[in-house]
Parts: sequence; structure tokens; C-alpha cells
Amino acid sequence: MPKYELHVISNGKLGWTELAAAAAKIHPYVTAIHIREKKKSMDENYIGLQFLLDKGIPANRLYVNGHPWMAAAEKLGGLQLPGQTMPLPKIKGLYSGVQRIGISVHSAEEAILREQEGADYVLFGHIYETKSKLGVMPRGLEELRHVADGVTLPIIAIGGITPERVSSVLEAGASGIAVMSGIWEAVDPVEAVQAYVNQLKQTEMR
Repeated sequence: MPKYELHVISNGKLGWTELAAAAAKIHPYVTAIHIREKKKSMDENYIGLQFLLDKGIPANRLYVNGHPWMAAAEKLGGLQLPGQTMPLPKIKGLYSGVQRIGISVHSAEEAILREQEGADYVLFGHIYETKSKLGVMPRGLEELRHVADGVTLPIIAIGGITPERVSSVLEAGASGIAVMSGIWEAVDPVEAVQAYVNQLKQTEMR
């Protein structure tokens, strides 16, 4: 298993057919493809998830955001939860079939709490300015270092991370990166993924 993780998070702009076509090409190179479709209903998300599985996207590469029962029922690779969620032991008790649980955090204190609760990883950001968080001050590399100093579980950094910024993010303590527009809005998603993978591998070899 690679030392560093690459998570690709859906951006809510693609139809299921487009998403499946791109996911079919990139899934061999990534740790996880997150289904994060906040504007779609729960039923729409489940139908879309079924469509992706039917198109051959491996269940262990798919993570769903915010729907524990989907992750458990379909034996997905993981479940991503928002920061304002119930204590993780309660979720694990209700959905014992969930393989891996990650949660979004915005401070070292939140990361420490979620590690104590048994999270498998945390998603921290945004690190750099990003179009999805216009006008919101990025947390930056120093805050990422602060979070990394407080926990031992993997930290997946998100927000404005280009291939050129990968090494700086990993050196600040991240165990991997999460990308949205840098993949889905690329002219060639596979080429974009490979650019990130190459940077992750180069840092791993140092």
C-alpha cells in the first residue's frame, strides 16, 4: 500500500454518466473516490452509487459522504462525515459494517477528539485558497503542522492543492491529499491524477 493517500472528491457538477466514465479511468491510481453530492437527495445519491458500482467502479475505492447506511450496505471502502456529527462510537455501533471512517476537522482540538473516538483518518483544510471557499481565509501549512503534531492518525489535506504544492503539504505532516476541481475539471482527468501520483511517489522516495 502506498505511503501517501490520494482522495478524489466529486464536485457536484457532473452527471452520473460523466462521473462514472472518469472514475472508471482514474480509480486504479487513487486511494478513494468520494461521492459528495450535497445538492442531491439521499435517494439520488444511492441511485448514483449503484450506477457507479454497476459500471465496474470497485466498492473498496468508493467512499460516500454523510450516509453511513450506504457505506455499510454496499461494503464501500469508506465513509466521510462532516465535523458536526454525532460521536463516532455511536455510529460504529449502529453501522458495524463500515470499513473506514474519516471525519472533517478544522483544528487540532477537533482532530485529537476524533482520534480518541476512533476515526481512521481526518480530512483537514482548506490549506490554500480555493474556488470552493471564496473569501474564506485558508488555514495554511502552519496550522496543518499544528494538527499533525497532536495526532498519530492519517491527516488528509484538502483545499487548493496543486501537484506543485504536494511536497510542501506532505512535509507539513499530511499523510495524503484530497482534490476536487484539479481532477474533475482537468482536460484529461487521468493525466491530472498521474501528475499528483508522481508527486506523491517522489516525496515518498526521499
